[in-house]
Amino acid sequence: MTPVAAASPRVLLLAHDLRSPGTEELARTVFEVLVPTERERILRKRLAADRTRSLIGRWLARRAAASIVGTPWTTLRTGQHPGGQPYVVGRPQLSLSIAHSGRYALAAVALGARVGVDTEQVARVARLPDDAFLGPGERAALYAVPRDAERRAAMWVLKEAAAKLTGQGLRAGLRNIGFECRGAHFPLAARTPYAAAEFRAFRLPGGYVAAVGLSAGKPPREPVFVTPVRETALKTGWTDRLHE
Repeated sequence: MTPVAAASPRVLLLAHDLRSPGTEELARTVFEVLVPTERERILRKRLAADRTRSLIGRWLARRAAASIVGTPWTTLRTGQHPGGQPYVVGRPQLSLSIAHSGRYALAAVALGARVGVDTEQVARVARLPDDAFLGPGERAALYAVPRDAERRAAMWVLKEAAAKLTGQGLRAGLRNIGFECRGAHFPLAARTPYAAAEFRAFRLPGGYVAAVGLSAGKPPREPVFVTPVRETALKTGWTDRLHE
């Protein structure tokens, strides 16, 4: 009898530029769809920009999950485990990771594998000392070639993505998550002994980098950018509490 091959994992990586027209209106729409406990979590964020990023991250996560399981995103909910790792409520077969920094929000959802994603502005990582996140071998590898701020920032987001994929968060310490990148050009393929997974780091416009890891199969080479045009048509009643 011929063995049945295991199904390949399905993964979707979505991104949104928070400078896009309609972002604030979309954030209001998403807020209205949330259940009360989720709304309260959003409202605890002091800065309006942080509330918007968090809402758009939730929207991307639900859109990605909805695309994989074949249901409207408005019917899905996301939650957080005690350690902060997000999940799709009632869909334990899905792995979810959300990231947002500066002008970008990203979400990755995988079926049949664990996933982790992160993004950061290159200039912000450039202000960090090497020993904040790089191991001795990584520092030596970076200084063996002309200093490359993008590649250095890629190490940061790769480590963050690995910490999210394993569910360990930053407890391990970023210096203990050693990465080796293959190739000299973006998107960078990378691996780490810290996690049995494949990773890729890529550029985002405007001086940002991002990374995604997948525990089975190949991670996406780049995100799919989505816009808020259709979702704002769902707008119902609205309260200005979000942007007080």
